[in-house]
Amino acid sequence: MKITAQDLYNYTQCLHRVYLDTNGPSEEKSEVNRFVKLLWELGVQTEEEYLKTLEDIQWEDLQDLSINDGEAETLRLMQAGVPLIYQGVLKTDIYIGRPDLLMKRFDRTSRFGKFYYEPIDIKAGHGWEERKFKEKYAFQVMFYWMMLQQIQGVMLEIGRIINVEKEIEEFVISDFTKSFGIALEEVRHLVSGVKKSEPVFGAHCNLCVWRNRCERWVNKEGDPSGLFKVGIKKFDMKKAGLRTISDIAVMDIQEYMLPPKKISGLGRESLSKMKKRAQIMLNGTPVIREGFAFPSGKREVYFDIEGDPTRDDLIYLFGVLIKEAGRTEPYQYFVARHPDEEEQTVRKFWDFIADMGDAVYYVYGHYERTKLKKLMEKYQLNQELFDQYVKCEYDLYNALILRYSDWPTHSYSIKNIAKIIGFRWRDIDPSGANSIAWYEEHLQHPDDNSLLERIIAYNEDDCRAMVAVKDFFESYTTRQRN
Repeated sequence: MKITAQDLYNYTQCLHRVYLDTNGPSEEKSEVNRFVKLLWELGVQTEEEYLKTLEDIQWEDLQDLSINDGEAETLRLMQAGVPLIYQGVLKTDIYIGRPDLLMKRFDRTSRFGKFYYEPIDIKAGHGWEERKFKEKYAFQVMFYWMMLQQIQGVMLEIGRIINVEKEIEEFVISDFTKSFGIALEEVRHLVSGVKKSEPVFGAHCNLCVWRNRCERWVNKEGDPSGLFKVGIKKFDMKKAGLRTISDIAVMDIQEYMLPPKKISGLGRESLSKMKKRAQIMLNGTPVIREGFAFPSGKREVYFDIEGDPTRDDLIYLFGVLIKEAGRTEPYQYFVARHPDEEEQTVRKFWDFIADMGDAVYYVYGHYERTKLKKLMEKYQLNQELFDQYVKCEYDLYNALILRYSDWPTHSYSIKNIAKIIGFRWRDIDPSGANSIAWYEEHLQHPDDNSLLERIIAYNEDDCRAMVAVKDFFESYTTRQRN
């Protein structure tokens, strides 16, 4: 049995992933998603870019060494007191760690002499988020410190990472001591197979190599996480006796309002929604509720953005489909073929907003509004046009799908909803994550337009999917009147 820092990282995302990575049947493991591969490449690139800034510091590169050779060489280099070790190997008992950096420090003594080594990871993101340090980063650094304490006899009170801006970010180790101890013990049980786990199906599964296996299991077992917005609450529900979607569909809600079957965090309204969604899931037919109305406006603009969070939230494509007087005009787009073209591209889109006047903008979620606001602030664009856009925006997801319908699916994403009503994307593997990967490949081969054309076609289909969703609801209204 071997436990790695990656196991601790995965623990913060999905316990079942930790179990499957060691104990899962390899034949049921899918190929690594191209976007995940891109993140790996960007991670290596971020590390290499940081190392280039260390012009005056001697560092040793061990990335090409095996675990055993790397462990021996790391120990030799630490005993020799080299200033910096890149991709060294730490190994104690069942634990194996490969910190990005082992940095020599002189403010304490260790078994090596009047110095010691600190583990620092280089991240393609930020450590602090909404005044809280990310647990997934903290656990990895603490894992390295745990091994280093055995190797050199030193443990600090502060953990550090280098973020995407090449800045040092610190966290207090004691803030995570208790949660790290619980996580490590549970990881030991999951990796060893002493403790088994179950999938919690959701959006976080989309890029996982075990997704298909978990989806098959959830469908076969009728697991509660196959319902929209159940998630980890399924464990409390199962303890109370609601072990399957069928159980939820026939439950007496009052029975679960009081002990001993009271489920923490779930009131009458939440249970009522779950019961209805369970019945809809078993029936296989969506339910549309009355009361919705679309904004009046002669011109409708179905609008979708493609962005790349790995490039400082770069927005590289604005796609629009205009529908007026019952007629759909040809799809239009504004594309940044290179990241340097983002400003001129967004300015062209701002001109488009000005030309559209009081058109109704149909989107699916808050993404478009959020990104347009950031772009406006970034490039000091006309706020009156942005305010006009916000006034005319109609969010199909929040204002329509969530409020006036329920669907036989675990996710109410545009992909799931549109497919249920019969819409199909032309691409064999459509997703926003793949769009980012395609764009990165395009940047590597800018003379080959095929990848850019694939992104544009995918974006057009996203816009047409929104048209299909609105048409579906409008046809429902017509049917009700007749």
